[in-house]
Amino acid sequence: MKVTFTTFALLCSLLAGVTAELDVEAMRKRIAEIEPKPEEKRFDEIGWAKDIREARRLAAQHNRPVFLFTHDGRMNIGRC
Repeated sequence: MKVTFTTFALLCSLLAGVTAELDVEAMRKRIAEIEPKPEEKRFDEIGWAKDIREARRLAAQHNRPVFLFTHDGRMNIGRC
């Protein structure tokens, strides 16, 4: 049996109408449960510099070392 895209889209829209209304409060509660807690987001507390020259300047100014971090990929989809 060959199902065309139009038939599939129609079937999906009909099935979507059958589902119960979303419980927004339950969704908010679940999101709060799985979101990282502040203690799990220490990564965001790092004082990042935009480039190595700025990092070296700040390191010299505050007598601190420089940690060079490189990443090949997308930081927004997960941690390295």
